Amino acid sequence: MTEQQTEQKILNAARKLFMQKGMGATRMQEIADEAGINKALLHYYFRSKQKLFEHTFKEAFGHLQPRLQVLTNQDLPLEKRIRLFISEYIDVIEKNRFLPLFIMQEIQRDPGNLYAMMTSSGFDPRELLPILAQAIGKTEEEAFELILNTISLVVFPYVGQPLITHVFFHGDQKAYENLLEGRKERIADLIIKTLKNQ
Repeated sequence: MTEQQTEQKILNAARKLFMQKGMGATRMQEIADEAGINKALLHYYFRSKQKLFEHTFKEAFGHLQPRLQVLTNQDLPLEKRIRLFISEYIDVIEKNRFLPLFIMQEIQRDPGNLYAMMTSSGFDPRELLPILAQAIGKTEEEAFELILNTISLVVFPYVGQPLITHVFFHGDQKAYENLLEGRKERIADLIIKTLKNQ
């Protein structure tokens, strides 16, 4: 097995465990076991769980960059761009469910580090704002509201999953998953309606 294959195997194992247990509850030994390697080799590739998590975050967050390009594609009608972006944004989160909670934790712990990780992944929200405003024919303030509303509507059901499942679905995980199924269309409808009323 090449070094690149070993590293990817570690990242896949870490992503799986971070999604299942969260970063805080995941131990390096568990990641090594899941990857089928010893802990010493894991530490050779990634010195700490934080470094491993940051690498996993950058890899996952990097997938958002091409999705963001959809919003600025003038060849597509605005409604189509919004629907595509929301659909693909949710797809990225579905494959990396640890992302929303980690972002919320990092916002409180070290927002500067979070911003650095975003920009090193090829995404700078400061640069996106004027481009998006021009692309959708709105002011930067309206473009910011669009981004804020979209992120909130997409992310909260994932961050709030334990509470939502416990309070509204009496612990029924399947009922929670059913809730998520129609979110793409419902969020897109709401955002498009809001934009039309501005």
